[in-house]
Amino acid sequence: MDSIDPTPAKQPTPPSGSRWSPVLVGVWLAYGGYLFFSDWPPGPSLLQSPTAFLQEALDLSVNFWLVLPTVLPQQAPVINPVLEGLFNLVIAWALLFWGFWLDGRGQRWPIGIFLVGTAFLTNVFYLPWLALRHPHSIPPGRPLGIPERLGESRLLPLVLLGIVILSGFWAVAARPEFGAWGQRWEAFTDLLSRDRLAYSFICDGLLFWVFQGWLVPDDMARRQWHRPTALWTARLVPLVGLAVYLLWRPSIGPSQEAED
Repeated sequence: MDSIDPTPAKQPTPPSGSRWSPVLVGVWLAYGGYLFFSDWPPGPSLLQSPTAFLQEALDLSVNFWLVLPTVLPQQAPVINPVLEGLFNLVIAWALLFWGFWLDGRGQRWPIGIFLVGTAFLTNVFYLPWLALRHPHSIPPGRPLGIPERLGESRLLPLVLLGIVILSGFWAVAARPEFGAWGQRWEAFTDLLSRDRLAYSFICDGLLFWVFQGWLVPDDMARRQWHRPTALWTARLVPLVGLAVYLLWRPSIGPSQEAED
């Protein structure tokens, strides 16, 4: 059974900066410039057709976590179910990063702004956090706040995995007017070829996969826990690997949550 090493760990001082910051700033600028303002992705850019882009984003947000289409289907916007499933999957993925709320301890910038922003605008906020934060693996020196306790809860990854499963089921079986799987998938691929927002969800998923494990080494050090299998699961397995890591890691113990 995994446990936190009881040997008191040396309390390091957070470094004054991160050598990866310029790289991440460059990735963030390339992401935003390419996806929202350039003519290379499919569909009109945000500059060319902001109304259509924002309306589609609003419709998907109204159907968030598929509550309205399930409870009041007559009132819900009708959207390709594969697109709805992908949207909700990406949002669930973004919310998994709330499991790292403790990473905000000792930072110049409040992590809450970035984590809440990530839930709404994905890498528009997640990549800047990675660029601005300092490597920080010091165990907490005071009791956890409410957002930090939420991040430590095993319910967080369990609920979000449930949303991922529901999203997959919705994509395959919801809205029978979209036909069988082959028909709805063909309609979705056609949408990807001409819709900027749908295309952006694929880009967000790829970037999340690349960067989902960047906070894990500090998180493991904070728990005085060394498990290479957990680290590489979080780094290599998209979405599910991160959820498994959050379920697998030891909880912050009393010695690490002591009063200052």
